[in-house]
Amino acid sequence: MLHHIGIYVTDLEKSLQFYETILPVKKKESLNWNGIELVFLVGKGFALELIPDSLSDSRTTHIAFAVESVETKIMELQQSGIAPSEGPYNLENGWQTVFYEGPDGEEVEFIQVND
Repeated sequence: MLHHIGIYVTDLEKSLQFYETILPVKKKESLNWNGIELVFLVGKGFALELIPDSLSDSRTTHIAFAVESVETKIMELQQSGIAPSEGPYNLENGWQTVFYEGPDGEEVEFIQVND
């Protein structure tokens, strides 16, 4: 079972604001690990760990979150001034997907899976 996804970020506050805007998450806690502040954001059934690291070249390839409607998600984020970096796309299997770029170049995908 997935516990959390760790994302290396160069600006902790900027990334915190970004993820609280695009996802239904709230800051749960900050931890000090070897002098580095780690921030955990918690949503329903998942957590994100923001790890400050301006020297790291390590980035998560992409993070995908299921949504009821890709179209609705796009409209919600447009109201916050956030535009897709790619898509939306309609896939052969009926799924719809759209991509956004996070503050450090990480790719965030929202996917609508039609059962």
